[in-house]
Amino acid sequence: MTYNKLSVCLVTCYRTPGYVRVKSLEAGLLANDVDLSIVRNKQRSCLRYIEVALKLIKNRIFVNPDIYFVTFRGYEILPIVLLVGIGKKVVFDEFVNLIGWTVFEHKKLKQNSFATRSLTSGYRFLLKRTTRIILDTKSHAEYSASLMKLPIGKYQSVPVGTDEEVFNSLKSLRKDNGKFQVLYYGSMLPLHGIDYVIESAVNLQNRKDIEFSLIGGGTALRRSVDVAISKGANIKYQKWVPYAELPQVIADADICLGGPFGGTTQSQFVVTGKTIQFLRMGKPVIVGKNKESGVFKDKINVLIIDQASSKSLEKAIVWAYKNKKSIKKIGKNGIKLYNDCFSNKVVAKSIEKLLDSIRYR
Repeated sequence: MTYNKLSVCLVTCYRTPGYVRVKSLEAGLLANDVDLSIVRNKQRSCLRYIEVALKLIKNRIFVNPDIYFVTFRGYEILPIVLLVGIGKKVVFDEFVNLIGWTVFEHKKLKQNSFATRSLTSGYRFLLKRTTRIILDTKSHAEYSASLMKLPIGKYQSVPVGTDEEVFNSLKSLRKDNGKFQVLYYGSMLPLHGIDYVIESAVNLQNRKDIEFSLIGGGTALRRSVDVAISKGANIKYQKWVPYAELPQVIADADICLGGPFGGTTQSQFVVTGKTIQFLRMGKPVIVGKNKESGVFKDKINVLIIDQASSKSLEKAIVWAYKNKKSIKKIGKNGIKLYNDCFSNKVVAKSIEKLLDSIRYR
């Protein structure tokens, strides 16, 4: 069957416009041979909303795309896209449901308050006017559909993916420092459960050759780490590592903490971005059990533990320490899992399905 090439405008308006999710979706769209135009902010302040709005108007006049594809975090710019894109199809990469994040995950608003009801009504009004809504996993899509009282047929899951050029095990060789290195990096959002990681480090202090390497966070985490070290924890902390250096940091680790470990609402639906990066790099990874755990096999391609449990995490780390040959095999199996379930090819296939559902809608 022949068809006209789709024209897609990829819209990003976020303080970190080069976010890995955006790169993954861009690669997936290009793999599907669309005419791709990009509207992306350069401003990092609130001026980015004006910047992107003006670029959208220009794009509508001179490109007139068939589809607007709004990437995370697109809550604020979505109304502008829907207005500028009247008569066009709009795909919204929700990634994290706004109500779930605000009310249930971070508890910034009370569940039955007037503010929550108003925000929910307004957000649902916008979502209803999109053509498709995508999230990172099937269970996450089901959660959003249920929360917003929208048909599940409006949703589709597209894996997070990663930057396969940057995260490549063939480009980074392990440097042994004589310690069994346990690696955690990333944001310190509640779903990740960094407190359980730190507690595990304290409880494993007598195993002097197990070293925790923690990267990310800010002043609050620095204080928590200092307290843990004062109690005897063997932790090496860095506030920040350049993105390009992360593959070497991963290569140097013996076991990687993918999580999520927090036991929160959102943690029940995700496969974290760092988990996918670790799998791509062929490193053994510990993940938290949730609704997406069915894709994993414990002690075959990952180690699976209960969330919100430092004891469960400690047990997995000690097992990995005592079974170094086994975790190397787990890491190799993880590469196959990545290729089968999370690779850029899988992302591109998911986007192909998405575009076909829109083309023939």
